[in-house]
Amino acid sequence: MASRIPENFIAEVRQKVNIVDVIGEYTNLVKRGRQWTGSCPFHDDKHPSLFVEENKQVFNCFSCGRSGSVFSFIMEKEGLTYPEAILSLAESIDLPIDSSISASVVHPVDNTTQGIYQLYTAAQRLYQHILLNTTSGEQALSYLHDTRQLDDEIIKKFGIGFVPEDNALLGYAKDQNLAHELMHASELFITNDQGEMRDRFAGRIVWPIKSDRGQVVGFSGRALDNNNKIKYMNSPESPFFTKSKLLYNFDLAKNVIRQTNTVMIFEGFMDVISASMAAEDNAVATMGTALTNEHVQHLVRIANRVLLVYDGDEAGQRAAQRSITLIQENTKDIEIGVVHLPDKLDPDEVRLQQGLSTLKQALHQNIQTPVEFLISVSRVGKNLSNQAQYLAFLQEVMQLLKQATPVEQDIQLTRIANEFGTAKSALQAQLEQTNKSEANNSPQHFLKSQPVYDNVSIDQSSNGIAIQNNINRNITQVEQAERALIMAMIKSPQVMAQVIETQGFAFVHPDYQLLMMLTNIYQNQYSGEFNLAQYMDFIQKPDLNQKIMAIDRVYGDLSIEKEAINDYLHIIMQEAPVDAKIRELKQLISLATQQQDNQKLLQLTTELINIKKQQL
Repeated sequence: MASRIPENFIAEVRQKVNIVDVIGEYTNLVKRGRQWTGSCPFHDDKHPSLFVEENKQVFNCFSCGRSGSVFSFIMEKEGLTYPEAILSLAESIDLPIDSSISASVVHPVDNTTQGIYQLYTAAQRLYQHILLNTTSGEQALSYLHDTRQLDDEIIKKFGIGFVPEDNALLGYAKDQNLAHELMHASELFITNDQGEMRDRFAGRIVWPIKSDRGQVVGFSGRALDNNNKIKYMNSPESPFFTKSKLLYNFDLAKNVIRQTNTVMIFEGFMDVISASMAAEDNAVATMGTALTNEHVQHLVRIANRVLLVYDGDEAGQRAAQRSITLIQENTKDIEIGVVHLPDKLDPDEVRLQQGLSTLKQALHQNIQTPVEFLISVSRVGKNLSNQAQYLAFLQEVMQLLKQATPVEQDIQLTRIANEFGTAKSALQAQLEQTNKSEANNSPQHFLKSQPVYDNVSIDQSSNGIAIQNNINRNITQVEQAERALIMAMIKSPQVMAQVIETQGFAFVHPDYQLLMMLTNIYQNQYSGEFNLAQYMDFIQKPDLNQKIMAIDRVYGDLSIEKEAINDYLHIIMQEAPVDAKIRELKQLISLATQQQDNQKLLQLTTELINIKKQQL
């Protein structure tokens, strides 16, 4: 996949993006000499173990072992592929991205699908041109200006357009000699029983729907004629347009979401646009469907705070309830807020009827906690002056307060006591009773588990459990030679050639043999000065990259000397077999000792002594 992006483009992104700035958005970094340190954002890191080397543009966590370049950091942190990480970082620095690059990364498939993406891009440009610059678009433009109070700058920012009744896109597609199969697969046209095509969104104002990378993948259209029975229409589901995964405006909002760690989720496209007009650019909307697991997982990769800004009517409040449950079931440590809008209006109605300042104030100041919001919802449909319904309401409240902090429990109980005249002590007693009842009814589980260790191997035997740290384990002289030699080979094609030509050479440890093979391929593809970050991106194997970082810390800055290379080769080729024989003899001696085989023990010990004498 990486080959789809030109190497010069990747190099430009690598040159213009600073790994310290990128990782610094996820964790606080402090300068320590030549390195930056901080808490690793990939795990609960109480003692900062993340090191970032600005001069080499690489990172490494000594605790969990994650390491690599700025691309691999973004890949793992946001769940992106290598090409997607490149484009994400390119967008973060406003680097122009050719549409052919974007299309191949968004959906690296066959020419037909790429042709569909190109058609969608052309359709969006055509529709907007018609809206802003032709007589066909005058009525639609007047509606957007006067009724929706949108200016041309906002229209251009969100790519809004108009589809006339004259099949303008169909004419364009025919002029371009596009294949009928491609046009049909694009879902931009409707075919009647006679096989005749027409523009699907004819007579509609359209909002383009884009992927995370900004590629147009669909449209949402509103009929300009109010007598049209189908007021709103979305592109149908397709391999490239899946409502359960797409979020409106995510391509424009994601950088602000990442910077603020906060995302606002709305129900409608115009709500998002209204929020943007109120200078709230971290807004997204679901595609006419409820929030999904895919949406949540996508957002919490870059945000730790979610604000639900749903319509103030009953349907909107039910949607907010479902979303709170979904978010809490799928994520941990995510702060959730619910924005309360005045007069049961939706955000766009607040802007149009009460002004941008009122909307902005509501988005900032009318934020409820999930418990506060759910308690208010519990009131709906109940006559709380009726004792039975009031007691049922209290039962719901107590269940909700179990998950609240002690402070919020106190606040809510005080409010209820003041409003209904119930003694606060009685409410506290009922909450305690609810908690005790839940505890008594909970099944008790006695779990026997093995302790978990980061980056260790556990060897269970009859003699107990031996724990060996795989990162800081002792390195033998032979492996030290292997590490020094592979580092020299990585940095110097000349050393690589020398080792390859050494008859009978092979690394003792398979990892270094694999690195030798991969490095040889790397050097055939890349010339010029060695770049550690580029090399690790080429490898793209977490275990090997972790080992490369460990090698680079010790041998990366050493000069390459011919005499040293010869020493490394001698140790690996001559001493490694001896070391292996010594290890084998020690194991046999241990076995003979256990079996009390004195004759065998004497023989093996003599052999071991003779081998060690030869090493002196």
